[in-house]
Amino acid sequence: MNDWNQAYRLAAFEIKASLRNLLLILAFYIAMSLIFMMSFDVYLEGDFKGFDIMFLLVFFMFPAWMKGKEFQMQKMDGNLWSSPPIIMLQQLPISKNTIVKSRFIIHAFCSFPFQLILLFAMPLMSDNFREGMTPVAYPVFVLLWIAISIAVGFMMAASEAGGNFRMKEIVLSFIYILIAAAAIYLLFPMLSGSGFIEWTMAIAVEWPLLTGITAVALMIAGWKYWQADMKKTIKKTDYL
Repeated sequence: MNDWNQAYRLAAFEIKASLRNLLLILAFYIAMSLIFMMSFDVYLEGDFKGFDIMFLLVFFMFPAWMKGKEFQMQKMDGNLWSSPPIIMLQQLPISKNTIVKSRFIIHAFCSFPFQLILLFAMPLMSDNFREGMTPVAYPVFVLLWIAISIAVGFMMAASEAGGNFRMKEIVLSFIYILIAAAAIYLLFPMLSGSGFIEWTMAIAVEWPLLTGITAVALMIAGWKYWQADMKKTIKKTDYL
């Protein structure tokens, strides 16, 4: 509990320093939500193939971009890439657990409020979405997307620990990620017959209990795994 209390204090300092940036991004999120909702019916009709990618970016990439530039992962020295606070905090009498928890609190703050704006706007703005959901399926759908945000999106928080990478390794990793994303984007509609978001709507309606249980399991597993992964990376990385 002491680790969490210290982590909250550390996170509050960075959030306060990034407040102006966060307010600008909040306005951006609201604008994006309106754009999404105006195009959502077009997506459900199969005429907006890029909608899935835009939606996934909100959950996976935007939270990392919301932080001030001085808090984002960057090239530090030689082959070392990291977020500056990770290096700075290790010079203080603070445990690695506290450092990791503070980074996850910040990422959660940059993720959930803004993602929930989008998720809560969907039934308000789209007639097709309301017609496709049920009172039980909608909260399951929201829960599932928050779970996806944790299970996959929090990889961005863990990556702030950085590491000692050569430029070639970074470029290759980026290429592999692009290839994997392109493969999933192209193959998923062929295998499922619908886009990824539409598919999550369908499973929330057809199997709400199983989907809800799976979502909770993903939340717990993602929250624990990425914290453990980040702590492991901090231990093995040479920050000097």
